[in-house]
Amino acid sequence: MVIDWSRIRFTEHMTEAAVVIGECHVVLDFGTVARVSYEVKIYESLKGAGSERYFALGIDRDDPRGFQPIGSAASPEDALDRCLADAGVFHRRRVKQAGD
Repeated sequence: MVIDWSRIRFTEHMTEAAVVIGECHVVLDFGTVARVSYEVKIYESLKGAGSERYFALGIDRDDPRGFQPIGSAASPEDALDRCLADAGVFHRRRVKQAGD
């Protein structure tokens, strides 16, 4: 089913709204020190967005309340790329700290 979002009325009390336009699962593997699986959803802002109307949010499948990488951009691909880069930086830092 396709929804015509232009027909939906977002009131002034609804400060932000977004729709999921894609999703993927990504595994980051840093050997025995760190391995994490993310469910990443890519959203398009329907209200409240500026020039970066797309954002991607990763949820750790084993620790949903843990670190959640996020990235926003003018395209869905760039938003996903930024989200994955955020996750990589976070986990590389943890690996480095574990080695110290």
